[in-house]
Amino acid sequence: MTPIRYCASPCAILFAVSLGACVSEPDDLEDLGSLSDDKSDTALPRIVELELAPGASKRYRITTPAFVASLVQEGTVDAQLTATHYEHSFTSDISTTPRIDVAADGTVRNWTLTVHNRGDAALETKVVVDVPRAQAELGIVSDIDKTVLPPETSAGLPPPYPGIATLLRTLELRMAGAAGDVHFVTARTPEGIIGIADWMAMHGVPAGPIDTGVSGAPWVAQPEKVRDVSRIFDTRVQQRFVLFGDTSHRDPEVYAEIRTKYPTRVAAIFINKVNETVSPTRVAGMHLVNNYAEAAAIAFGLELLTETEARTVMNAARTEGLAITAAQIDALLDAAR
Repeated sequence: MTPIRYCASPCAILFAVSLGACVSEPDDLEDLGSLSDDKSDTALPRIVELELAPGASKRYRITTPAFVASLVQEGTVDAQLTATHYEHSFTSDISTTPRIDVAADGTVRNWTLTVHNRGDAALETKVVVDVPRAQAELGIVSDIDKTVLPPETSAGLPPPYPGIATLLRTLELRMAGAAGDVHFVTARTPEGIIGIADWMAMHGVPAGPIDTGVSGAPWVAQPEKVRDVSRIFDTRVQQRFVLFGDTSHRDPEVYAEIRTKYPTRVAAIFINKVNETVSPTRVAGMHLVNNYAEAAAIAFGLELLTETEARTVMNAARTEGLAITAAQIDALLDAAR
């Protein structure tokens, strides 16, 4: 969806929410419409690009019973969010990434959301507005090659690593969650993923959008993956994420950057060990695993899976070819308690 861009000038140039004419807003109030109208041109989350001078503010009207708003910026300018409707008032903290959760009694209201520049420099930011979502529903970001898909052979694409399809599917749908929380990020070019979606469907890997790259060269792929994963985090502002990668290229370095950028949003990082030797510093604070039965046990210990769910994943891994006994499954789960 094309972002809406507001510039602090007599006219606000609007895209997506309204036609591309220059519309005067005398009272500086921009209408973002209803958050539940299901129109294709107002898909959630709403993202508005905004520039504000120091000390300036910008107001938006949002029609909904409840919403969540946050700011995403590349800079370090302090800002604040407020939301009001008559006797109802909400205020965020002052920070570079303020967030506000707004809800009253379930009645649809015309809320006024205001963005305040509390810093000494111009604020260039994106305002992200979404409906409240279940906090327990996890998002998943995964690499493809050597994380989900083993190296290709002369016979073509092999089955996924044992247990990974069930693990991704179980995490996505846990606690009655809905599908649509899995995202794949790869250094493959668009031409390189032809047939990958069909391969995933054939083997029960959950469907999800695939962000492609332009090169596998580490100095190109790493910043590109960081941008792709950041965009996913920025458009799913309420979700925490489980990240999956491997040691063959730059996934640990990418996810380390993401964890630094979003310290409260990363629930766990699982790195598939495909190199014989891995420097501990590369995977510090991450879960380096030899197989996805180990990952399931760790996820159980982190309370991301129940014991029953973890056993389902581990038994699937064994059925799909992982050499692991029932006693070894019990031992892994006991060690994770």
